[in-house]
Amino acid sequence: TTTTTTTAATAAADDDDDCRDEGSDGCVTSLYQDPVNDPSRAKFSSLGSAASNAPSTRAVLPKPVFVLSDCTGESAANTCRAALTQFEDVNNLEMPTNFYVFRFLSEESDVYKIVQQAKEDDALVVHTLSDAAMATAVATACKLYDVKSVNLWGRLLTAMEEHLDMNRTGVPLSAMGRGGGVGEDAAGGSRPRRGHAAAESLSNDYYKLIEAVEFTRQMDDGARPERWKDADILILGVSRTGKTPLSIYLGQRGYKVANLPLVPRDGKLMVPKQISDVDPSRVFGLLIDGDVLHSIRTNRLSSIGVRAGGADAATNARREYSAMRQVTQELSLAKALYARNPEWEVLDVTHRGVEETAAKILRKMFTSENANNFQGMVST
Repeated sequence: TTTTTTTAATAAADDDDDCRDEGSDGCVTSLYQDPVNDPSRAKFSSLGSAASNAPSTRAVLPKPVFVLSDCTGESAANTCRAALTQFEDVNNLEMPTNFYVFRFLSEESDVYKIVQQAKEDDALVVHTLSDAAMATAVATACKLYDVKSVNLWGRLLTAMEEHLDMNRTGVPLSAMGRGGGVGEDAAGGSRPRRGHAAAESLSNDYYKLIEAVEFTRQMDDGARPERWKDADILILGVSRTGKTPLSIYLGQRGYKVANLPLVPRDGKLMVPKQISDVDPSRVFGLLIDGDVLHSIRTNRLSSIGVRAGGADAATNARREYSAMRQVTQELSLAKALYARNPEWEVLDVTHRGVEETAAKILRKMFTSENANNFQGMVST
């Protein structure tokens, strides 16, 4: 069974499906066709986050990437997502591909079907398949259908076999048992078991992750400042700068994160005294362009039904929240606070994704902790 997930440019994917249903032969494989010279494909010209603003008259549209895995596909998917950030500015596309993940593959026949679809869609196939027979099936199918492919695991596993002087099991992580040796699967067949040490290590890492996520959840929005001293990271910022999603993102990577909204009271920012208990190198202040923040807040109020013309006190207060003068005042106070604390790292999140901002935070922490110093490393 294959599971397909669209993770980028879903609008393009939806339109592709429409074309397929209508029997328009080759419309998906021709996403780079010039709609000016091919009116039948002109509807694709608006796809892509900024295609309509591109200086060229040629509409360049996302080409698909198919990720194939015999487990969850996260290893390959995360690698591809990281690689795609190198191409975000090409042709003004925010995400220059349609991204599909095919999970828990176990049948070679499914591989051939997927690769055949990749041929039709002019897709790049990226795979992480533990079973050598499945990996060979992908290579054979890609050669048969003339599809470009990348085996992310092949050379790595071969090199590790030579380095460790051991043979790989060739069994997906999802099929492995616990306790070491060979166990039985649901069908009564044999399967390698994970060793006790590996299982224990996985459990410890898992519980540490759960602890970090729970800590981050409890410490959202300035809650429990008395526990800030236990945080790995403290994030400050005015409302709607993305503190919570950034905190959650970092929490899901094992970091205990607290965040504090900077809300003026009588024209001043009052920060809890417990902030002095936090290592300044772990404090990060967020800033954003005033016009962008004004637009975000205005859209936020519209989404919850606050419209112009209301006269009650609550509506007036909410409109004041999005007023440009309020936005300017809050940002000025935040900048002044950061200036008084030069040890804090200040990050501009204007038009920045959560992943990009998180990467800057983690890089700063790794640098300050000299985490890549081999002499101080602990084997994990």
